[in-house]
Amino acid sequence: MNQERLFEDLVNQGYNFFTGVPDSALKIFQNKIINSNFTNIIATHESQAIGIAFGALLAGKKPCVYLQNSGLGNLVNPITSLCKPFNICPLLVIGHRHTLSQHKIMGEIDESLLKLMRYENYILIKGENNVK
Repeated sequence: MNQERLFEDLVNQGYNFFTGVPDSALKIFQNKIINSNFTNIIATHESQAIGIAFGALLAGKKPCVYLQNSGLGNLVNPITSLCKPFNICPLLVIGHRHTLSQHKIMGEIDESLLKLMRYENYILIKGENNVK
């Protein structure tokens, strides 16, 4: 997925509300959000971002949550106990990291974890840990 076009593609699909935990691997995408006129709420935790996005969907917005794949573990409970039971599943844009030891395991299981939770509304931005 090309980050240069991702923001424009999402806006063209009607996305109009952004929230998440910043990730340097998503810097290009996040800078486009920051430089836009759309609402962007920077969260302190991934579960906070999914809760904000859930509320935004209820309020008529079309939200996107951005995060690093290491934050997926923080989304297991909100996804399985809030999003899935109510069939309200905001788009997740996930920066994939996998080469450093602290990212290796999550980098190996991130897509499997999403499939296990039956969460299909995501875009995984593959990359390395040394993105500048």
